[in-house]
Amino acid sequence: MTTLIIGQNSNLTRALLCVIPDSIALSSRHLSDTIELLEPYKNQTINLIFNNFQTATQLGDTLHLTRYIENSIQITAKVLEYFNQTPIAKIIYTSSSSVYGNNIFCDEHDGVMPLNLHAALKVSNEKLIGQYAKNRHIDYTIARIFNMFGGEDSFSIISKILTAHRENTPLTIVNNGNAIRDFIHIDTVVEVYQKLLNTIEIPIINIGSGKGTSIRNILDFLKNHGISIQTQNLSREELKISTANNAIMVNLLGHTTSIDVEEYLLNQLQKNR
Repeated sequence: MTTLIIGQNSNLTRALLCVIPDSIALSSRHLSDTIELLEPYKNQTINLIFNNFQTATQLGDTLHLTRYIENSIQITAKVLEYFNQTPIAKIIYTSSSSVYGNNIFCDEHDGVMPLNLHAALKVSNEKLIGQYAKNRHIDYTIARIFNMFGGEDSFSIISKILTAHRENTPLTIVNNGNAIRDFIHIDTVVEVYQKLLNTIEIPIINIGSGKGTSIRNILDFLKNHGISIQTQNLSREELKISTANNAIMVNLLGHTTSIDVEEYLLNQLQKNR
């Protein structure tokens, strides 16, 4: 069965293409211009994975709102509408822990409380896909990923720590790096997606380690191992704590093991010495 992944340039897409048989990535930008690129798949049974969204480096952009909405949700609607008569076995939507807002220990049964445009559009996509799938009796999963790192990542704070060390440049941290976050390696995310393609009736799943740490703790850990990172501080409003209740994920995978973010960083930095 063909698995179509919408969002060609995503770090997660590149990782999924390596392990999911018969998977094909399609650029959401190209589909915005020519939705008929989907025509070869219209009359076959498919899986759909939506990794499309506004480019991560432009989440705060309000100058090009039409393009922002197109990238974030309109292309989702276009793809779903185009495949309205196509047999779809499974839909997975890549959402974010940001939909929970100020929620210390996020559970899939908790209500969503988006605090910014990015999170609000993620919620809108979730609702759109949920309604579409229920109307057509399609199995679907909303995957709420916490702070993903690893792979060909060039955006996360973890990748920025690696870059700051490699280039000997200051790392910008927010509020002295004191916020608590849940970090999950891309390999675990990919493993979850592989399982989800063959598992039904998991409408929402948190993908996180279930443990929280701060950038300040991570930098202190590295310093205790002889690696110092220059920092410069930026003060702004942010969530103070965000960690996952990952019981559903652990049950799906059958294990609790995941790559520890501090050990990952230490190993990567020691390789570059």
